[in-house]
Amino acid sequence: MTETTTQRLTLADAPAIGQYWEGQGGIYAGIMPDYEGTEPRFLIFAADEAGGVRWGGLGGLEERAGNTDHGWANTQQLAECRQRMHTHEAARFAATYEKDGHDDFYLPSKRELDVAYETIRDTFDATDWYWSSTEKSKILAYGRNFGDVDLTTMLKYIDGRARPVRSFPVAAAEPAGS
Repeated sequence: MTETTTQRLTLADAPAIGQYWEGQGGIYAGIMPDYEGTEPRFLIFAADEAGGVRWGGLGGLEERAGNTDHGWANTQQLAECRQRMHTHEAARFAATYEKDGHDDFYLPSKRELDVAYETIRDTFDATDWYWSSTEKSKILAYGRNFGDVDLTTMLKYIDGRARPVRSFPVAAAEPAGS
């Protein structure tokens, strides 16, 4: 799981939302704002997923797994956790996922999963639960159902699905004629 990227892709390089982005490892879900206005990011969700995985860590708080905007730091914290009884299956699956030569996937944050719900909902199983990397409390973590049930948190020990995501900055387009 490495966060660095040397790509310089602009919005014009992106396929239509919901299409597989050749060479990028997954389905293009749109742009994730950074909520500071400095670095919007492309969101690419893997077409593959793991089922029957738990968030893990019931009864404990993970010190740096509360970021609701960018799941990279959350996933890093969860995947590297070595506390007894804190096996974070969903995060470890996402952190070790590779596709199209990319190994910078992670478990999406709450807001990244919300973007997928709004833009590529039909690529997810509407009858199952998908974990985010964002922790809510000692017993709950955020996630999402992609069907008609409006549920955003679940007990950490419940089996669900993990869909890896990767993101990278949107490069500014070169001015015409340069």
